[in-house]
Amino acid sequence: MIELLEKVLISKHGVFATFVAGFGGLFSDALFGTYGFIATLIIALIILIIGAGKENDIANLYNNEIIPIPIVISIDDNTPIKMLLKSLLSRIIEEDSRFDKLINKLEKYFNISDDMLTFKYEGDMYDNARLISFLQIIRYELNDIQRRLDNKAQFHILYLRRPAYGFAIGGMFRSDGIVVYQNNDYKNRLDKVAVINSRQYKEKIRKYEKFEIIKDFNNKENKKLVIIIQISSHEVSVKNKSFENVENIMIIRSKGNGTISTDKVDVDNGIWIEYSQEIYNVINKIKSDFDEITIIHSMPEAIAVIVGMALENYWNIDICQFDDSVYKRVINLKQIKYYF
Repeated sequence: MIELLEKVLISKHGVFATFVAGFGGLFSDALFGTYGFIATLIIALIILIIGAGKENDIANLYNNEIIPIPIVISIDDNTPIKMLLKSLLSRIIEEDSRFDKLINKLEKYFNISDDMLTFKYEGDMYDNARLISFLQIIRYELNDIQRRLDNKAQFHILYLRRPAYGFAIGGMFRSDGIVVYQNNDYKNRLDKVAVINSRQYKEKIRKYEKFEIIKDFNNKENKKLVIIIQISSHEVSVKNKSFENVENIMIIRSKGNGTISTDKVDVDNGIWIEYSQEIYNVINKIKSDFDEITIIHSMPEAIAVIVGMALENYWNIDICQFDDSVYKRVINLKQIKYYF
C-alpha cells in the first residue's frame, strides 16, 4: 500500500494534484475564501484517486512474473493482420483471463500500440536488403517493448506464411521465454505448439526418433550440400530441375505421416521442440564438412521459427522456397545483421 502511494505521488497525476492543491488552493482561497480552498482540495483528491486507479492497474499487470505480448508477423499472406492479432490475443486470454483487455492496458499505460505488435512485409520477397531491413525493424520494436516492460515481456509469436522466412524470423529470438503458434487452416484456429523455456532446441541428442536421415553424397570434394527437410504432406521432389547439378543431398524425412500433433499433452511435452532439436542436431553435425549449405523444405512455419532460433545467423546457410515450379533462394542466414 505504501509502495503504491509512493508511485501515485511521483506520477504525473500526483504531481498535478500537488500543483492544484498548492497553488490552486491558495489562489482559490484568495478569490473565494474557505469554500474555494475546499473545492480545490476535492479536485486534487479526485485527480489522486484517478492516478491511484491507474497505478493499481499497472501494479496488477506487473505482479505477473511475465506479461504475454502477442506478436504477429506476416509475409506473403492476405489475411488482415489486425484480425490475426485479435485471434492470437483471444488464444492468450483463453488460457489466462487475467490478461483481458491486454492491448488497451499496454497502450494506456506503456504506450505500446497494436502497430508495435504487428508486422506485415510488403514488396518483393526476393529483395534481400528490404527483407533484412524489415527484420531489423521488428528486432528494434521488440527491444523497445522489453525496455518499456522492464524485461517482463514473454513474446507470443504467430508467423505466417512462408516457412523459408521463418528461419530468419526465429534467428532474432535468441533467448528463452518465447511461445510459438501455428496457424491451423484445416480447423480454422491458432494452435499453441511450443513454449520455449529452455535451450532444449540446441541440446545434443544421441538418437533420432522423429526423422530418418538419408545421405546421398556423390562427391565429397564438392563442399556444397543441399539439405531437404520433409515434414508436411507436400513432398519435395528431388527430380525437380533445381537439383540438376547438385552432387550432395541429405534428406531429413519425418517418420510420421507428415503432421505433428497439436494435442495439449504433446505440446506440453515439447514434441514440436523435439522435432526442431533433431533438425538442428543434424545440421550442426554436418556443417563443418561443407562450406555452403542450402536448405529446401516442406514444413510448418512454427518449426522453421524454432529451428531458426537454434541456427541464428552465424552460418553460411541459404534458405530456399518453392516458387514458380522451382526452388528459389530467398535469404542467407549469415547476411542478417542487427545493428542498433
